[in-house]
Amino acid sequence: MSNVNPLVRELIELKAQIAPLEEKFEAAKESIRAAGPETYTLPGLGTVKVAAAVERKAKGTQVALNAERLEEADKKLVAKLFALGILQNETIYTRASKSKVEVTVAEEIKKAA
Repeated sequence: MSNVNPLVRELIELKAQIAPLEEKFEAAKESIRAAGPETYTLPGLGTVKVAAAVERKAKGTQVALNAERLEEADKKLVAKLFALGILQNETIYTRASKSKVEVTVAEEIKKAA
């Protein structure tokens, strides 16, 4: 791999410039949420859309398995439930994601930005 130091320097310098703006941006978003759901347009500049908050609510029920009780259950009964397809094993996968890139800016650089 070629020398990545120039790219590393660029990432650190960009992060130093962006970090204070991200904080302001998040604070401004939090403030405008109080105004409620609305679309605000400033011609020639852009649009800000505030969506309504989504409340947590029940959307139905599903059968749950108590793994401890299953361990205590009669082995023949458990085998029969598997044979009938009532119980089945499924492979569980982790979520795939891109490799994480984290940029930390030295305090001296933060103060200079």
